[in-house]
Amino acid sequence: MTAMTTPRDEAAAATSNGYRYDRVVDIAGRTVRARVERGMYLNDSLAIAEVLNEQMTWTSLAADAPANWWHTTPPPSPDIRAADVLGPLAGPLVHRAAAILAAPPTTVTLSPLVHGAVSALLATSYGFDAEHRIDPDDIAWAYAHGGALHIIEHPDGSVTFTKAHRDGCPFITSSGTQDCDDECCFEHPADAQRRLGR
Repeated sequence: MTAMTTPRDEAAAATSNGYRYDRVVDIAGRTVRARVERGMYLNDSLAIAEVLNEQMTWTSLAADAPANWWHTTPPPSPDIRAADVLGPLAGPLVHRAAAILAAPPTTVTLSPLVHGAVSALLATSYGFDAEHRIDPDDIAWAYAHGGALHIIEHPDGSVTFTKAHRDGCPFITSSGTQDCDDECCFEHPADAQRRLGR
């Protein structure tokens, strides 16, 4: 998945010592700059995509090693059309930056209401000063038995945690405002064990 890219600015310059091309775009609300510089020597050159961070400095997102393109570009000259030579190198950097910025977040953020409800669930199940660790085996068991976990925040400030309903149940699809259609049936774990002969 790649985020939409909106062009914002571009600049190019050339001297007898080197030439450069910068492309600035907007990707998913973030300012990204692809910067390509071709110097007299390989180690004076770079191709990098950077994102403008909250401190208003540039943070590297992606790069292309100069060895991949330096030998196929002309040596520096004030007559070089830097945008024509280096512009094609900026495009793949912008696409890579867009793919990175479009990546889904790796953490789930709980609303304050759900966080409070989890706290209440722990306190009412194990005591007001409870501490309880859930082992990976318990988590795997919970995924394998019953329905998917659904969390419904209600307008009155209450929260429902349920594994008793299938995804298409009216109770789930209406966020708890309609009753279950009594078609949510999950095999009891003990019955599953007996069926498997364990």
